[in-house]
Amino acid sequence: MKIRHIIALTVTVLTLGILSSCGADGEQMAPSESGHPENTVTAYIVRIDGKAVGYLSEEDGIDRLTEIFTERKLTELSGSGAEVIRVTVNSELDGEQTAVSSDSVTTAEEIADSFYGSGGRISFSVTVSERETRYISFETVYTSSSSHYEGTKAVKTKGQQGERELTYEVTYTDGEESERTLISDTVTKKAVNEEILVGTKKSTASTGSYAWPLKSVYITSSYGGRYLSGKYNFHLGVDLRAASGTSVYAADGGKVIHSGWLSTYGYLIKIQHDNGDQTYYAHLSKLSVSVGSRVYKGQLIAKSGATGNVTGAHLHFELRKNGGTVNPVGYLPSLRSVTFMEYSEVPGSCFAGTEACLSRSVPPAFSGSTREREAYRALRRPSHAR
Repeated sequence: MKIRHIIALTVTVLTLGILSSCGADGEQMAPSESGHPENTVTAYIVRIDGKAVGYLSEEDGIDRLTEIFTERKLTELSGSGAEVIRVTVNSELDGEQTAVSSDSVTTAEEIADSFYGSGGRISFSVTVSERETRYISFETVYTSSSSHYEGTKAVKTKGQQGERELTYEVTYTDGEESERTLISDTVTKKAVNEEILVGTKKSTASTGSYAWPLKSVYITSSYGGRYLSGKYNFHLGVDLRAASGTSVYAADGGKVIHSGWLSTYGYLIKIQHDNGDQTYYAHLSKLSVSVGSRVYKGQLIAKSGATGNVTGAHLHFELRKNGGTVNPVGYLPSLRSVTFMEYSEVPGSCFAGTEACLSRSVPPAFSGSTREREAYRALRRPSHAR
């Protein structure tokens, strides 16, 4: 019994000795000086984002692997036309020393090929230079011009937009913009302001419509039949109350065909309008325009007075069409802004040569336009009924 135990123990020791001198596949490996099998070497296991991808013989091979990934990304970007400033590998690449079969050790290029071939992805940050062109709006400047007529505009200088170039450093992380920094902002083309000339010159052309020749209109004697100094006559225009020296304005644009004395009119200005009409401005104290000159609508042409056959200072205004007089009120702006003096029911109750007589020179049944009669009736109504 004792002999059997000794034999079994001997067999066990021999068996362990044989196994220890063989490789993993049962093949016997000669021991190396380091105590490892002859085909086992010291290498570095490479991990990308924590996943083992291969073995490198040297630690600085990881730096080379990073360079390879960067170079391949630059090659990929070269066809995009981007102005690349830098490429940064965001994925974590690290190595750890280990003992491994020499057959498992590869180069950095081989690891990169194998990694991409298996569908691996590296996280990159790519910084590029980007340029942006922006337009600079021009301003519109308005300048008064006496060479252009009122109501007209002309472009003297056409506006042009300017341009500015902005340069950015833009970083894209895995294709998404993660940072943008303005590096420069340069005006490459100045804007040109648009200059528009606004006409201030008054047009002497007739407009075809008439304005009152005084700023404040107060009719003292209307167009048509009237009694003056106890005698009936036909009034060819309207008399407008105006103290001597009141400014008189052209009712419309046209050409001055008379500027001087004319019989009972006293100092008179006649304006020939482009449509053939004529306007008369009589009993003036001062003439500001001469024969042959053209005037614009609203231009100062004279000062009122009491020259000629008058009973007091006022302006006599006529409108003539086709050689005959017409009631000018029918061709002038609304009577709402015009004041009529009250008329006396007894024509003979005034005294010639007085302002009071002028104000009552037309009887209630005077010959006037419909608008004149309406204005007259409104003034005749009691104040509480207005």
